[in-house]
Amino acid sequence: MMQHVRENTVYVIDSADVRVLPGPLPYTEQNSEAIALNWERERAANPTLFDGEFYLAPQAELTGVVFQAGFKRTSFATLMHWRHDESQERPWHIFGVGVIVSREGYLIAGRMSAQNAGAGRVYFPAGSIDDNDIVDQCVDYDANRRREVQEETGLDIQDARAEQKINLVTGNRSIALFRRYYFDAPSKELVSRIEQHMSSEVEPELSEIIPVNAAGAMGDATPSYVRAFADWHFNNL
Repeated sequence: MMQHVRENTVYVIDSADVRVLPGPLPYTEQNSEAIALNWERERAANPTLFDGEFYLAPQAELTGVVFQAGFKRTSFATLMHWRHDESQERPWHIFGVGVIVSREGYLIAGRMSAQNAGAGRVYFPAGSIDDNDIVDQCVDYDANRRREVQEETGLDIQDARAEQKINLVTGNRSIALFRRYYFDAPSKELVSRIEQHMSSEVEPELSEIIPVNAAGAMGDATPSYVRAFADWHFNNL
């Protein structure tokens, strides 16, 4: 289980094995009315939201350097309700994060555009799991990271050197699986390339590119577990 795992703390692990289990998510069934009412409010505030498939994990376990979990397929509307639920019994949201690292060791973050559910927040490229990320009932997080980085920034992580380990951080029932990708280019060049990509998009996912160059540089617009990873990165250079 995850009781021994401290929030906002980096755990360096060897593997993440997340599989899709059959059957509905009990959390969705138990909260169906509240989910529907909240979705009406969310859609009224942001009509661009789409209620697609989503995956949450009733259980997760970190044993040594191995992380395992079982996903249940549910809906994005369930997640939007989940975000307002402060219960520590709610399921886990588990997602991959592709961290772009420049030649200087800077981390390239982005501010989410207004049409996104996380508008104004500052993150590294990440995205929730959808059906395209499931191969033989297992989640392919590397493929998910590659897609999300390309969609948000136009960069291809296959042009970078990927670190072998995975860096797990938890916060508020979320589990982020960070993997760094080291590009042989300075931060200014990477920012310029990403901004060119943004200018070619009708509705870019990002509104601003932010190079992070030191511990403590990410503010309140960034979730605590993302700040914890960034600080750890710079404190361990």
